[in-house]
Amino acid sequence: APAGSGKTTTLVARVAWLIATGIPPGSICAITFNKRAAVEMTERLDAAVAPLGVGPGTVHVRTFHALGREILSDAGEAVEPLADRQSVLAVIAPWADTAEVLRLDTFMSRLKVEMGVTAAQVAADPEAGPSARAFVAYEAAVRASGGLDFDDLILRAIDSLERRPTLLARWRTRCTEMLVDEVQDVDRAQLRLAL
Repeated sequence: APAGSGKTTTLVARVAWLIATGIPPGSICAITFNKRAAVEMTERLDAAVAPLGVGPGTVHVRTFHALGREILSDAGEAVEPLADRQSVLAVIAPWADTAEVLRLDTFMSRLKVEMGVTAAQVAADPEAGPSARAFVAYEAAVRASGGLDFDDLILRAIDSLERRPTLLARWRTRCTEMLVDEVQDVDRAQLRLAL
């Protein structure tokens, strides 16, 4: 649905309806795409559920990345430091102007998230071009820092949930109802995390 058509309003109304029909507010998770949208949704949700006796912040509102980070923390996995891709790219690809950095950023997310390609796979390709070599250098720099990037928050959370049935069961209990705002914009990894 287009912008301004009421998607978020519908999601907020759905959450209020779930609570009014007996769903515990703490088991509802609303997902959105960025911090600004999460803050706005939290404010709207808090106002909508206050008449139902639900305190502020009881309904979990997260971005996909914040949810991934929370899952990893719960699993006891390190989530710090969080790498800033543009800063790392400035170091490993000093030849790249602003437009090229943005292109590399998109390219790297596509490799990792949509195609599931690893740096090791790219490094093994003798015909890898400059963008692919930048991806290998980027992944090595992030790994050397001991941290993760935003894509890793989601990908590693999925991996942890898939490898650890008790973790998956715990999160399915914590999020018995999951509502995703702007669901048409999710990528494959975000969809897998939600499912």
